[in-house]
Amino acid sequence: MNKMLRLILNLNRSMAVCLSFTALIAVGTLLLLLPVSNTAGEWMDLTDALFTATSAGCVTGLAVVDTGRYFSLFGQIVILLLIQIGGVGIMTLTTVLSIGMGKRVAIRERLLLQESLNQDEPGSVVRTARNIIVYTLATEFFFGALLSYYFYEEAGLGAKAFYWGFWHAVSAFCNAGFDILGNWTSLTNYRDNIVVNLIFILLITLGGLGVIVISDVARKRSWRRLTLHTKIALTASACLTFGGALLIWALECDNPATLGELGAPQQFLASLFQSVSLRTAGFNTLDLSQMRFGSLFAMEALMFIGASPTSAGGGLKTTTFVVLLASTLALVRNKKDAVLFRRRLSSQSIGKAASVFVLAALYLAMAFFALLLADGNSHPFALTLFEIFSAFGTVGMGVGITHEWNTAAKLVLILTMFVGRVGILTFIMSFFDKNTEKIRYPEEDVFIG
Repeated sequence: MNKMLRLILNLNRSMAVCLSFTALIAVGTLLLLLPVSNTAGEWMDLTDALFTATSAGCVTGLAVVDTGRYFSLFGQIVILLLIQIGGVGIMTLTTVLSIGMGKRVAIRERLLLQESLNQDEPGSVVRTARNIIVYTLATEFFFGALLSYYFYEEAGLGAKAFYWGFWHAVSAFCNAGFDILGNWTSLTNYRDNIVVNLIFILLITLGGLGVIVISDVARKRSWRRLTLHTKIALTASACLTFGGALLIWALECDNPATLGELGAPQQFLASLFQSVSLRTAGFNTLDLSQMRFGSLFAMEALMFIGASPTSAGGGLKTTTFVVLLASTLALVRNKKDAVLFRRRLSSQSIGKAASVFVLAALYLAMAFFALLLADGNSHPFALTLFEIFSAFGTVGMGVGITHEWNTAAKLVLILTMFVGRVGILTFIMSFFDKNTEKIRYPEEDVFIG
């Protein structure tokens, strides 16, 4: 693995990140193709194997086969490893393994890791990588033990309880959304179970915030001393989670197919769970195919924003959304600077956020158009749109049609999941060399708006 890292060091750093995920998906596809990976003992369809490996490696969760029933123990473990490696990042894992073997991390490897972790400075990326691994394993072990205990005591699964507990803990913390409960049920059978819901909510939230935010909170333990990034991530996550829950409840509280038949406490729990899971996790406790189109549209907006940077989640990212919002408000209020928590946002951050938004919007428009052409009007417009947002945000929530796509449509979704995981800016920049401009032309204003 270390040799592979060195081979791609001479490439564009963005391209190197893309190639690392490509290699992970390729290996996963080959393993899932094997007859030993499924219960039928047959060679898996190549497109379906590629789709599953991409969905797992990019921690998305969209599935074209029933994971719990189709795949054997070997196949399920392959998927779990893809989720774990894809969640922490292959560059992060490689760096920590190199340190564990007593090898020194060279500056070029630090720069590559910096690109992978979306950091501004290479100085602390090794420590960040080590913290990611420790934080990930510790969190998964703790909550996996809780889930195992629950499944053993309450569900009566015996030894299977430990497998289920730790498997789903990894999937939830990495915001993957895969489950092995079978029959495409996700967590709908646990809709009223407070313990299971709270465990998954905590796992998804901690995984979606990212290790940098968690480390900053654990170190400083004071709101005033937190970095601006941490304050934005925490505030945006809280507002989007509870605001999203309120919106889902308002739109679905009288829908008898979803929340309408539930009591008030169950309605709140289900609305909160869906809102949290929309932050790129993909689990669901309600039948999404029965939700109203207005609710699906609101959910698409939450999926588009996504999780926080340096987490396993995808989407536009919370900080990008808040920076764009703050800069827009400053403009309409005729303010010279965009300010958040008594800190002025740099023009570089605002420009990067705007670029990410434009690129993401353009890609989604093109991907959605391609999916419509590939599908040939076989599925409703609203459900098709939901699938493309779910793939780009690496959410993995499905409305019951993912397994029905034809080969061309699956390939569109495969590329969309990949772009959503590596990041639209990283994906685009992988095709261009980073050259320093030798000439700066005169500046001139143009009329805007």
